[in-house]
Amino acid sequence: MAFAATHAAADFPAMLARLRHSRGLSQLGLSLSADVSQRHVSFLETGRTRPSREMVSRLAQAMGLALKDENALLLAAGFAPIHGEHAFGDEAAAMVRRVAELALSAHDPFPAFAVDRAWRPLSANRSGLGFFGLLLGDVEVDPAVSLIRACAESPRFREIIANWPPLSAHFLALAEAEALRAPPGAMRAELDRTVTSLKALAPTGGAAIHSAPAMGAALIMQVRAPGLELDLVSTVARFGAPHDTAADDLRIEFFYPADAHSEAVLRSLAPAGAAG
Repeated sequence: MAFAATHAAADFPAMLARLRHSRGLSQLGLSLSADVSQRHVSFLETGRTRPSREMVSRLAQAMGLALKDENALLLAAGFAPIHGEHAFGDEAAAMVRRVAELALSAHDPFPAFAVDRAWRPLSANRSGLGFFGLLLGDVEVDPAVSLIRACAESPRFREIIANWPPLSAHFLALAEAEALRAPPGAMRAELDRTVTSLKALAPTGGAAIHSAPAMGAALIMQVRAPGLELDLVSTVARFGAPHDTAADDLRIEFFYPADAHSEAVLRSLAPAGAAG
């Protein structure tokens, strides 16, 4: 056990430097965010100073680390993890699933989806399932594929979204931000694939879509198809104080009608029992 602790502590400097670089932070930038001196950050990264448990958590928060990465950083410094690591479907995540299902069902007759940080589908309300079919046609939802990537790679979706250029810019910014914070693994790999796909499908080239103009108070998804006209806005909810990866990774996206006409259309499209 003593050897394991010594070996773990030796890993901390390299891991701290890697995580800092991956977030585009200088030692000065990290020190300012964590309210410590740049000299202290430098000593931590060279191994001249060993961190306390509190310092590891402070650095993790300053870098915006996912709970899984904070646990890994604690282990590298020789401390036990402080956050649970469970998947959405695990028995230990029953409370997380209950909260998600309550939120989803309460949002009918408007669409809502529960996804992980890679926007891979976890659950949806009844209106959401129908809405996804409306947008993508007969494409089968793959739980391993980001809904963002599935939409972007669907010719039907790109055809019926009247404001695809600014929406694709929003999708790309969202995926890049999540990729920056996601720990290595399948989730991060899917986010990287999503970013690559969005850049390849950008209407005016990979970098140019970042310059898309803002559209009022919030971006509206403009659905235009034969016999169908919908203007939608979305909000994304997360747990306010997660202490387990199941809660930390969960996002719930709620779609709302942007006007009275769109509200009437969504209500008419809602499946029986979901009309609210």
